[in-house]
Amino acid sequence: MGSARKLVRRLPRALIWLAASGLAGSSAWAGCQLSQMEIPVRIVDHRPIATLSINGSKVPMLVDSGAFFSMLAPATAEQLNLPLRSLPAGLRIEGHTGRIEAKLTRVAKLGLLDAELPNVEFIVGGNELGAGIMGILGRNILSMADVEYDLAHGAVRLSFPEGDCERNNFAHWAGEAPVVVLPLEGRGHNDTAIRVDATINGSRTQALLDTGAPVTALTIRAARRAGIEDSDMTLFGRVGGAGDGRRNSWLANIGQIDLGGEKISGNRLQIDDVASSSYGILLGLDYFLSHRIYVSRLQNKVYITWNGGPIFGQARAQPDQYDAKYAAIPAEVAKDDADALARRGSAFLAAGNHEPALNDLTRAIELAPESAEYRYLRARVYLATGKLPAARSDLDEALRLDDSHAQARFRRASLRMAMDDMPGMHADLNRLDEDLPKSANLRGDMAMLYASRLQVAEALKQFELWLNSHTRDMRSASLLNSRCWMRTRLNIELPLALQDCKAAVDRDEGSPEYLDSLAWTYLRLNDAAQAKKAFDAAIKLKPRPLSLYGRGLAKAGLRDGSGAELDFEAARKLSPQIEQELRKLGFPLADTAPPQRAPAP
Repeated sequence: MGSARKLVRRLPRALIWLAASGLAGSSAWAGCQLSQMEIPVRIVDHRPIATLSINGSKVPMLVDSGAFFSMLAPATAEQLNLPLRSLPAGLRIEGHTGRIEAKLTRVAKLGLLDAELPNVEFIVGGNELGAGIMGILGRNILSMADVEYDLAHGAVRLSFPEGDCERNNFAHWAGEAPVVVLPLEGRGHNDTAIRVDATINGSRTQALLDTGAPVTALTIRAARRAGIEDSDMTLFGRVGGAGDGRRNSWLANIGQIDLGGEKISGNRLQIDDVASSSYGILLGLDYFLSHRIYVSRLQNKVYITWNGGPIFGQARAQPDQYDAKYAAIPAEVAKDDADALARRGSAFLAAGNHEPALNDLTRAIELAPESAEYRYLRARVYLATGKLPAARSDLDEALRLDDSHAQARFRRASLRMAMDDMPGMHADLNRLDEDLPKSANLRGDMAMLYASRLQVAEALKQFELWLNSHTRDMRSASLLNSRCWMRTRLNIELPLALQDCKAAVDRDEGSPEYLDSLAWTYLRLNDAAQAKKAFDAAIKLKPRPLSLYGRGLAKAGLRDGSGAELDFEAARKLSPQIEQELRKLGFPLADTAPPQRAPAP
């Protein structure tokens, strides 16, 4: 870690200069003055995003208290023509689910609000995060000052206490509400992680406060120590982080989490199959949205107040389990501050509070009708509540105001497809293809959209562009699998399909979906033995109807008629419509399949 410390030490002078150049807002106690610089943050797809500038270009960055160093996506570095060099010798970077292959670059000018930091270094690597995010703002910048996380109001405040502040309560907003005060649990002088002691069902562990994690999750080891058994957990899916690989994730009921006296009971939380010696629970964005948090580097403490309302994102506790008298009710946003209203509205949307989100964003639009971004954000609220015509109207207006808004255009393309407006979908996707850089992350989403409609030529073009520029990205397995599945469904270019499916399985052998695609490809190639082997592996992980039926076909090809019928019946029991689904997908059926019903006159 010595090399990492050297990287982190290169910023203090720049940040001190930043403090002197652009602070706004202050609080005062006897002998102590707190000045703050507010960084506006909007929440999109459960990610807190701040817009910075790199060498004059605007770059949306994930505000990530869990990242020890700021990062840029490889595609971002390519688009900005940034030179790369190797990391310092011995520096190894780990994400939530695996190792990160990375390089280093230096940015001549990093713009933050009205200030500018010269010669800032970034790690280049990791996975693209979607939502237009091009990089990560990590703790090498965030930990050079105290930080107040007020994400429910769409704000992160770099905070600079001056004077006699050693004993002050930095929860300056709390009033009479209870304040949880916890010491930071560092692993050495240079450890900047926001780590505190916690208990889960009475078992001691440590919690890492991570704004970059969309939801709170326990590690499997912490869950076991808290008395949670296999029978208590329901498989939820596969999760990934900044590093290579994906891991299984489950949901389970958690009796109680205790953070310095804040007792959170009766929640259903995610448990990830990750190994970490530095934390047992990752407190994610859902926790930050329900709390206001001040991290004091001066005092080596964390101050936390509860905003009121549900705390965690997964199957939250019932409302009657919360007593509002313990909440530090946030101050109202000024009714004439469009940006603050929009940011709070995006936070409401992320927390699932659609009505106040709609109210805030509607008011923001009234105040700033020329803002394409506010229209886009309100369209997302309408999409979340199933109001498709209203969403379409807002997306139309957002693009009239700013026809370069790529996220809005892609959302409209998806919506047009859902509304069966195929010419409109193609028009939007064609425009994106013309406008986007070849390495743009959005091309992966375009490929998936084309593939879902079996638009082969268009899909293959976008797959190729994305995969060529994202060779180590976590999503590469998913896109390789999708390209394989499209070709296999259509019974075209099967050797290429097989290459893709094998590559997807190599990247994530724990995915039953990827193994299933591989097996169906082998069936198309008339290799029943290899198909059965792949179906066996998929069914061992998850016995889905499609895999069971496919294995039945493979067994039939191997002249195991009785075994085939057992699998066909098991598939039909799980999904009585399995043969109809396979007909739509274009795959062969068993000889014993019922005949297709004639369409109604």
